[in-house]
Amino acid sequence: MCKAQHYHKSVSSSFVIGNRLKKISSEFKEILDISSELAALLDSKVYLVGGVVRDLILEKDVFDLDIVVEGDAILVAKEVAQRIGGEFNKHHNFGTATVAFKDYKVDFATARTEKYLSLGSLPKVRPDSLIQDLSRRDFTINAMAISLNKPDYGKLIDSYNGLADLRKRLIRTLHPRSFLEDPTRILRAIRFEQRFRFIIEGDTFKLMKEAINSKALKLVNPHRLRDEIVLILKEPDPCRYIKRIKELEGFLFLDDKIKLDKRSFQFFLRLQRAVSHYQKKFKKHRTLQVWLMYLAGILIKLDPERMEKVFHDFGFRKGERIIIRSIKVGVNKIKRADKNIKAYLLHRLMSPYSFESILFFYAYYPRRSLRKNIENFLDKLIKIRLKTRGRDLKALNLRPFTLYSKALKKLLYVKIEKGLKTKKEELMELKYIFKNLVKSRR
Repeated sequence: MCKAQHYHKSVSSSFVIGNRLKKISSEFKEILDISSELAALLDSKVYLVGGVVRDLILEKDVFDLDIVVEGDAILVAKEVAQRIGGEFNKHHNFGTATVAFKDYKVDFATARTEKYLSLGSLPKVRPDSLIQDLSRRDFTINAMAISLNKPDYGKLIDSYNGLADLRKRLIRTLHPRSFLEDPTRILRAIRFEQRFRFIIEGDTFKLMKEAINSKALKLVNPHRLRDEIVLILKEPDPCRYIKRIKELEGFLFLDDKIKLDKRSFQFFLRLQRAVSHYQKKFKKHRTLQVWLMYLAGILIKLDPERMEKVFHDFGFRKGERIIIRSIKVGVNKIKRADKNIKAYLLHRLMSPYSFESILFFYAYYPRRSLRKNIENFLDKLIKIRLKTRGRDLKALNLRPFTLYSKALKKLLYVKIEKGLKTKKEELMELKYIFKNLVKSRR
């Protein structure tokens, strides 16, 4: 890897953020204190590094911690996990470990340097100093550290002028080959640019465009690209991020047939409004995987074979594939709800789909009649449940058993259509339904 340019000595900044550290959660504060104590006992040094330092300076909320150890990170992490009762997982190849505690996650890593054997590949790593560890970071704003060691606890270590760039709202890479060695930094630059409303520094932007023009993202393991895309689509207002990717790179690294046009972005804006509406009106329903709906919007025009290839190559999970497939298939079927449709037919049409699919359809078709029907389903029909169960059919000595599922399904539609309220009313209808099913088999 090319050597990063040093702007300052490692502890030249006099910026001390001890007061910011006091504002983090008590659970995190306990982990930092234990890490500091253990480092002293093990003759090691520990530092808070990366994005968490950036976010502390920006006074953003902190949800995860990244700690670098000049020493044995796995040993420190194991001891921390034992003391706080957290879950411990180690990764020997990279000298890293994770401690999960309540809803928090803390990553511990041995200070290291990296060597890329080929462009876009994962690096070979070996232990090194904190300064060398910081030099392998993506951008200067993420290449700062805070000492957790007793003599200078809370002192900022800023070897690459990250604080100045943070104040200037600039995203700057640390060395000229950064985007070629790890092309996922192209997507990360866009993510930070849009999240913080920063500017990609001029030389950095030029280097990024050169990497884009050389199709550098095609060299990256698709699973790593998937992770970056998911992070982008999980950001608030992902439409801005998608638009910026289209301007700079496009989504050809997913599939060269993906073409986003004006209608695509009109849909993304409608989707953003639909999600906001759902979150306000339907709070009792489960939380949506919003990012998955945006991904479906990006992939929706691909033919099924190409879509399956994206699923396979990028390693999307089974449940994610099922939802996007159902959107692809259902987006035309759901048009049947755009009329004065009977309640039980609306239920039959909508019930096979996930909430993500339903909200996708709501955004995809802005017609008032269809949206009114979807809202009716989400507000009223989806709540309707039978009081009658299979054991009730057994108690009535109804035969054959093979008709139970069909009978209960028909009973649900009758309940919706007639507005049945009690179990007694359901059982009366059930007897009639079952009798007709038996007759139809003869």
